[in-house]
Amino acid sequence: MYVVILAWDLTDSPVTFDELRSWVANKAAADFSKITGVRVKTWFSNEHKRTWGAVYVVDSPEVIHPDRLPRLPNGKTGPIGTPPTSLSWFALEACVMGPGDPTELMSAGLSMVDDLLT
Repeated sequence: MYVVILAWDLTDSPVTFDELRSWVANKAAADFSKITGVRVKTWFSNEHKRTWGAVYVVDSPEVIHPDRLPRLPNGKTGPIGTPPTSLSWFALEACVMGPGDPTELMSAGLSMVDDLLT
């Protein structure tokens, strides 16, 4: 398995963080959950630095191929519409889950707050 970290520098992009959060909550989370070989995908942001990104745990390098980014199961891109500014691959050395209900992660984060889901 592999860990893939992608980041976009949005300094010169017109896309807003509210648009990205709404896209994750209303479309992307469900779409990415259907990609075979993606075990985990998390999104991250830093509005002050205008950075948006994602961390994947995938079965193989073919799952998130750099020549096909960004892509959804239907072949389309997300709101940013450009390849990531940075892309890093790592071999997964180990993975653990902390105490608690792991399903709580499925609704965690700024993009998943109730008022964005409507």
